[in-house]
Amino acid sequence: MTEKRKCLITAFLCIMLAVVMAVPAQAETGGKIAPLAFTKSVKKLTAGKTYQFNVNTTKTVTWSVGNEKIASVSKTGKVKAKRYGKTHIYASCGGEKISVLLQVNGKKVIGIDPGHQLRGDSSTEPNGPGSSTYKAKVAGGTRGIATGKPEYQLTLEVAKKLKTELLDRGYEVVMTRTKNDVNISNKERALRINESGADICVRIHADGGVSSARGATALCPSSSNRYISKLYSKSNKLSKALISAYCKETGLRNRGISYRDDLTGTNWSTVPTTLIELGFMTNATEDRYMASASGQKAMVKGLADGIDAYFGY
Repeated sequence: MTEKRKCLITAFLCIMLAVVMAVPAQAETGGKIAPLAFTKSVKKLTAGKTYQFNVNTTKTVTWSVGNEKIASVSKTGKVKAKRYGKTHIYASCGGEKISVLLQVNGKKVIGIDPGHQLRGDSSTEPNGPGSSTYKAKVAGGTRGIATGKPEYQLTLEVAKKLKTELLDRGYEVVMTRTKNDVNISNKERALRINESGADICVRIHADGGVSSARGATALCPSSSNRYISKLYSKSNKLSKALISAYCKETGLRNRGISYRDDLTGTNWSTVPTTLIELGFMTNATEDRYMASASGQKAMVKGLADGIDAYFGY
């Protein structure tokens, strides 16, 4: 056998070997290329966390996300959860497109109670679990001396903006009311927050008094509260964090913490709770400030910063 013929035979055998080795991979799918599929993915992710998604190909993959407010994805498939909600994570390659529906959970659940409502309710309810003391279900609230804006309207405006800010920061938010024309007692508000799975409750109100009174206050249950003394430490920490951050951002006078054990909405709570008096609506300067867009922007940022500080974010 000539040397040239030996070379030809060797080359032929090498080609046949390569073909034989390729057959098993195709035989597994009946001679077809396997459809695009995820080899690594999740359906739930907490806001702020990341996860590397992978698919079963070495070819170039285009990654995308349905709602960029809820999550983002890199060119290599690394997903970052951003905001509470649901969105699809997509992977595309060679005309194929697959997806996973991702649930982004909030890093914490924040309960917000916008104080008061369109009409007060003077019928009564127990001041706390097992209490023989009964108080009005919902007081009427105060009103802006300069703007004429009622407290129930101000508290809902701020609460809605705070919800948006907290969602953007990765929290889940539950609210006791989203409109003014409701009739929800203070006890019912606390129970709604308790049953929602919230980690904390922030009650939003505004103050009233003499025209010279000014500043913001946090109302917190005391260590001797007969109903929720076990929540005192965390409620006190929450109150300090919120009033400090709020006054720092708004420039309003910090009136500190007032320890109150007579508040129905507080006494029925089973989670750390605080009530923030945003400022005095009976003070013309503070009334105008709290009603303004710029004022509310600072108020919301201050409250959100305080919540971040409480959780250590």
